[in-house]
Amino acid sequence: MRRFWPLLVFIAMLLVIRFVPEHYSSNPADGSITEYQRMISLSPSITETIYALGLAERLVAVTDYCDYPPEAQSLPTVGGYTDPSLEAIVANQPDLVILLQSQQQLRHQLNSLGIATHSIDNSTLLGIEAAIASIAQLTGQQQQANALLDSIHHTIAQVQDKVSKQSPVRTLVSIAHYVNSEKLDIVYIAGQQDFYNDLLQLAGGINAYSGRQIKVPSVSEEGIIRMNPDVIIDIFPEADDHHSDMNLVRQQWLKLDAVSAVQQQRVHIIERDYASIPGPRIFQLLPEIAQLLHPELDWSDVND
Repeated sequence: MRRFWPLLVFIAMLLVIRFVPEHYSSNPADGSITEYQRMISLSPSITETIYALGLAERLVAVTDYCDYPPEAQSLPTVGGYTDPSLEAIVANQPDLVILLQSQQQLRHQLNSLGIATHSIDNSTLLGIEAAIASIAQLTGQQQQANALLDSIHHTIAQVQDKVSKQSPVRTLVSIAHYVNSEKLDIVYIAGQQDFYNDLLQLAGGINAYSGRQIKVPSVSEEGIIRMNPDVIIDIFPEADDHHSDMNLVRQQWLKLDAVSAVQQQRVHIIERDYASIPGPRIFQLLPEIAQLLHPELDWSDVND
């Protein structure tokens, strides 16, 4: 269940986070390169980014839920996203703590102790890219960041080239719901302000939920029937990290036989260890989602 927790954290984060103009903020304010040698990550997505940028040797501690890559599991932990231990952070003697934008109270506490911090907003795809670039800028890893971002942009370009002439497919993206009953109860879905919505648009889809006021909408069976999506995508972590019965999950959706996606047999469950982690690997979902939305296209030449 360890990787299922970040999905719940992501929902909580979007419910409380406030929009600011920048994608990130940092200390020192000028964003200059400093030889940081003892870094702490306070999010699984940040840990993934640090490793992707070749900074593993500088990482001295992570959160309880940072388990990718596997090497991260051997590092000391400083608590979870909602309950990090200030004492444990200080005890690891960091010269830089990288955290999420919504962890501002902790950031102010660390700054008051003279510990440099860098905060990022990874709630959108642009924010994830900005996080990669800003962490690289602070640590002198621009070359690694450029290679990573070039790979991401190549994937995006491949997918967009494929779907550019296709009609957008009305899609509902489920990101959490109860699975221990035969009936769907409350389903948390992608809104208009998160990276799932961004992926959906790049993949040639359009969000069946059109409201813009709620960051993480929750809907009932009746609400799903009213939206009547043509495709439903249900996001789960990898199979080894949750105890949900996928047959039961499928049966929950199939009971909505008035919904177009059910009638056309276009209800898809995605199980990936990175599916709820808004780090560099989240872009790997893009070709998969695009193929589900547009199976009529030839995807053999698109890297996933």
